[in-house]
Amino acid sequence: MDQVTQLTTVVQQTLATMIKKYCSHSGCKRLIDFNKRYCDKHKPKQQHTSSTSDYANMIHGSNKWRRTSLLYREAHPICEACLKASKRAGKRADKRAGMINLATSVDHIKSLADGGSAYDWNNLQSLCDYHHSLKSQQEREQKNKPYRLVTKPRTI
Repeated sequence: MDQVTQLTTVVQQTLATMIKKYCSHSGCKRLIDFNKRYCDKHKPKQQHTSSTSDYANMIHGSNKWRRTSLLYREAHPICEACLKASKRAGKRADKRAGMINLATSVDHIKSLADGGSAYDWNNLQSLCDYHHSLKSQQEREQKNKPYRLVTKPRTI
């Protein structure tokens, strides 16, 4: 029986590479292996994975986070950083002053790695792509900055 199972598996794998079908992306006419769904050009992106911790990956992959994120974005559809920048526009010249974008992601104000609450709306903010990448870059730079111990000068 074991040989039959192995033979069946080999035949299925061989047929899957021999038989071709069209990519499932609308309008794409590229031929791909039968056991695949999309060609390399239209393959869906990987889900978001955090390089900070497995805990963050577990949270962001959960249905509870997807619901929380969706509800928060529906309640706060405009990028909160854009709104703050437009309010500051009169005080100083900002290259993005007056630009208000729709939010594309929900971000934790205090990161999960720093002990921020995952589902608390007080720890969430809606951000556009520009401000989310800017905040992430600042967090990465802060994390990679060497820690300096500041001491008071000794008086004699």
